[in-house]
Amino acid sequence: MCRLSSFLIVDLTRALMMKTIPSSIALLAAIFLTSVCQAADKEPGVLLKSGEWHQAMGNYGVPKQFEHLVPAKWPKDAWYSLVIKENDLLVESQSPHDKNPEWLKKIISQIPEENTPEASSSLNLVEQETDDILHLRVPDAPIKEGKYPLYVFKNGGHSLNPELDYQYRLKLNDVTFGMRVQNGLKGKNGAPYGEGATYFIEYDGKQFEYAIGYYGWASRIIGITDMDGEGFPDFIIEIDGSNSSVKIILLSSTAKPGKNAPTASLHSWGC
Repeated sequence: MCRLSSFLIVDLTRALMMKTIPSSIALLAAIFLTSVCQAADKEPGVLLKSGEWHQAMGNYGVPKQFEHLVPAKWPKDAWYSLVIKENDLLVESQSPHDKNPEWLKKIISQIPEENTPEASSSLNLVEQETDDILHLRVPDAPIKEGKYPLYVFKNGGHSLNPELDYQYRLKLNDVTFGMRVQNGLKGKNGAPYGEGATYFIEYDGKQFEYAIGYYGWASRIIGITDMDGEGFPDFIIEIDGSNSSVKIILLSSTAKPGKNAPTASLHSWGC
C-alpha cells in the first residue's frame, strides 16, 4: 500500500509540474495518500503475560500479529512491563536491560513452530510459573517509564465492574472524561442481544468506541491512568469467562474519534 502511494505521489508531482491538474487538487491528494501510508505503517500493539502457552485449552493464544512468525522471530525490543502496586501503575522499559528477556524466552520455548494446539501434543508439557506482570509492545505509542497514579473509584480501589448502560463522569489528572459500557448489541426496542461489551469513552469533546470481544459482557476495569503522557485516560480491562478470558489495553494515543480496535489484547483458549 505504501509503495503504491509513493508511486502515486510521484505521479501527482509530475502532473503538477506539467500543470495538467490544479495545484490544490494535487496537494490534497498527496496529503491524503501520505496519511494513508503512515496509518498503514503503524505497527499494532501486542500484549503478553507469563503462564501457559502450549496452545492447548486454557492456555494463552498467540497474538494475531505474531501468527505469521516462528516464535524465535518474535520481536524482542520495545517491550514495557506493567505492574500494579497499590493505586499506582509501574511502567518499566525492558529492552535497555535485556535484549533477550527471560520472560519472553519462557513463553517462546512453549510454542510449537506451527502455532497450533495439535502441535503441542509433541511437546514435553511443563507447568509454567505465572505472575501479575503484563508485557506491552506498542512501538508507535509514546510510553515512558514511570509511576502513574490510577484513578480511585468511590469504592476506594482502582478496579471496578462497571454498571451496564450507566454514564460515568470521572476525572483523572484534572481531565474530565465520561465512560459507558453497553451489553453487546441492542435491538430496536433497546433490549441487548449478542455477546461482547462495548466501551464508549468521552474526553476532549470526542467519543471513542471499543468493541472488546466475544467473551460476555461482565468486564472489569483493572485500572485507568495516563501511561502514554497524552493527558487523557488509558484503560486496562479484563473479562474472565467460564473457560476463556481476555485482557485489553486501550491507549488514548492510538485512538481516533469513532470506532477503534483495542490497542492490544491477550486471549486465552476456551472450549
